Amino acid sequence: MAPQRRTTLELDGETVDRLVRHLDRGFVASGFSRLEGGSTEVYRIDLVRAEHSSPVLKIYPDEPEWLPKKENLVAGWLEGLIPPVPRWLRVDETRTLLPLRYALLTLLPGRSLRHWMDEPDIEQAYRQMGKLLRQVHAVPMPAYGYIRGDGIDKPCPTNADCMTAAFEDVFRRFRDLGGDAELGRNLQRLAEGSFDLLAENGGPVLCHDDFHQGNVLALRDGAGDLRLSGLIDFGNARAGDRLFDLAKALFCSSHEDPRSHRPILEGYGRTDHPDMERALWLYTLFHRTSMWCWLTKLGVAATAETGPGGLIQDLREMAGR
Repeated sequence: MAPQRRTTLELDGETVDRLVRHLDRGFVASGFSRLEGGSTEVYRIDLVRAEHSSPVLKIYPDEPEWLPKKENLVAGWLEGLIPPVPRWLRVDETRTLLPLRYALLTLLPGRSLRHWMDEPDIEQAYRQMGKLLRQVHAVPMPAYGYIRGDGIDKPCPTNADCMTAAFEDVFRRFRDLGGDAELGRNLQRLAEGSFDLLAENGGPVLCHDDFHQGNVLALRDGAGDLRLSGLIDFGNARAGDRLFDLAKALFCSSHEDPRSHRPILEGYGRTDHPDMERALWLYTLFHRTSMWCWLTKLGVAATAETGPGGLIQDLREMAGR
């Protein structure tokens, strides 16, 4: 759904070799290759000596300036997760070796789950996705709010405070970006009619907020079974209601593959929320409206069925429920 963000930086072997030698003087690069997925440019660097594990080079655009520190921070909170997350080996914001900020991190095995979506046992991996997201949500947070390089930015004490302001902001952006005024009013009225649900949550937890097939890695194990092998990309992470994040995961993953919805829910399991289905509906409304605003601001064609046009159709269906 989202267009890929590029940094348009041309790399060469000599530059890559300097990067790894800056990390460890014993490293010598033998080559590099672009890795699939992710919102920024990411490369695998191969080293001459086989006993040295290949690091990953992730190049960051100039904005937002806090993104490298944020990803390093969130990855630290998820240390020990199974399947694992990358470990940030170095964050370099000096622009001395490259004209842009970069990080070197550990390489995880496997390929993006997008690679495996035609496999007959893909539903098994989707159930594992649900279980993995539940593990992420086992990390408690001290407040609600968006995470930046130093932690939660403008922390909110309650989910109701945080999400009431977020809904107000997203509907304002919808209007400012030329969204249908009547549709916007109907959606806002429906959302506000369900705001009682915002107080019903188990407290703030770590939310990935970009959990889909492109950010989950998988491989075939020794028995030939498809299993998840890693979780990547923490640029969207926030502290919030777990159902806020589950709704985003279902929304994004179902866009990639409609078959994913049921097994992800099965893998995640039930919660103690008194009306989980209605809460997921409310948060999905937020995510669809927010995604429409983002894609429209980026200039994606208004009628594109995989972008704003398709989201408007979905929002009209939600308004007519």
